Amino acid sequence: MKKLLIAPVVFFAFSCSSTVVNLHKSPKDGPTITILPFENNTETPLAGLRVASITEGVASSKGYNLKRVAFTYQQKEYSAEEINRLIRDLQDKGVDYAITGSVNEFRYKAGIDGEPAVSITLKVYSVKDNRIVYTATASKSGWYYQSVSTLTQKLINKILPDVFPR
Repeated sequence: MKKLLIAPVVFFAFSCSSTVVNLHKSPKDGPTITILPFENNTETPLAGLRVASITEGVASSKGYNLKRVAFTYQQKEYSAEEINRLIRDLQDKGVDYAITGSVNEFRYKAGIDGEPAVSITLKVYSVKDNRIVYTATASKSGWYYQSVSTLTQKLINKILPDVFPR
């Protein structure tokens, strides 16, 4: 009788977990890309830096030719003006594209279950042409057993392009 009760409990426990795995791939030949901080339009401290970090991990797993630039990022909220300055400063750093954007929601909803809710706008800038070449926006709320980071990673996986325009 005890064996019959254990199987449903184990199944239930594993069905309530949420996992997303992105593994690093060797960089592809192609344009060099850097990840900049995201503007934080939420009440969650440092959400822009968190989303930028997740974006860097997803980009690495897609095999992007990532280049870390000689900026020292501070643990602070970056304004749109500061991010635009960082993009301008990339002109002489050998970077083709910069990925940044804004975080519009990054929280757990209030209530009985406390579901995560994430809303992101992602922008790809052509450093050479000084213009946006790709924009995507994604929003999603998850189940009570998911984290905002897991939900963010899923969204970034969906909206981050596999190929960059030349």
